[in-house]
Amino acid sequence: MSSNIWISDITHYYNKKQTSPTLDDINLTIPQGQLTALIGRSGCGKSTLLQMIAGLLIPTEGAVRISGHTVTKPSAKWNMMFQKPSLYPWMTVRENAALGLVFAGTYKQKKERVEELLDMVGLADHKDKNVQQLSGGQQQRVALARSLATEPDVLLLDEPFSALDAFTRSALQTEVAQICHDYGITMVLVTHDIEEAVAMADNVVIMNHNPGRIVGSMEVPLAYPRDRGTEEFGELKDYLFAEFEKIDQAKQAELAALEAQKDIQQTQQALAS
Repeated sequence: MSSNIWISDITHYYNKKQTSPTLDDINLTIPQGQLTALIGRSGCGKSTLLQMIAGLLIPTEGAVRISGHTVTKPSAKWNMMFQKPSLYPWMTVRENAALGLVFAGTYKQKKERVEELLDMVGLADHKDKNVQQLSGGQQQRVALARSLATEPDVLLLDEPFSALDAFTRSALQTEVAQICHDYGITMVLVTHDIEEAVAMADNVVIMNHNPGRIVGSMEVPLAYPRDRGTEEFGELKDYLFAEFEKIDQAKQAELAALEAQKDIQQTQQALAS
């Protein structure tokens, strides 16, 4: 299977004052149809990397290619869902879900797709409601239907369920992963929630911070929908927790070594003067 997303030699500085890059030497291949989670502490650059895949940000060095094309701007073929659903509050559920098709000028031909998607995400009885009448979970379902309406090759998720209650979050994690799996959509999820990563991804990519680097990965060989109560699910979660503890210990040792080096240099300077 040919690679769908190819991330090559990405290093990124947000400004010239940065002494350490936000992302450093990122290389990652995501095959077509794979569900991938980028997981790491806050500040490791995972959302920055997702924005580069979406074409919202151009890397200082390196490139992102999707299906052989270098990404330089957003496209309807790779859609992004954010933490907030970003809906137009004066529009109905149907109107919001149809926005991508309206902008593309294809809504008249694809009206039925919007109806089917709203049915699929559990909003059959809410299509004519104003989106402000919906709960947070229902609003994210509208955002999901809108993202899927343009039939994207890639769905990019920037912690879109983090503000929801535990029950709704769990249900949407299961639904979105199943939809992407069933439709062969390549999914890239940014999260710092280990359970979410194991519940939704075929492959979990582990990132370190200061600077942001890929330091490991883990395959999740479980069938969809994932049963969180199984021993295998628990073992994969435990493995990821252990990996993060190792990263934290290594980072603390690195900082301690830098402090010791600084003390030595200060002592040497004091003796020299």
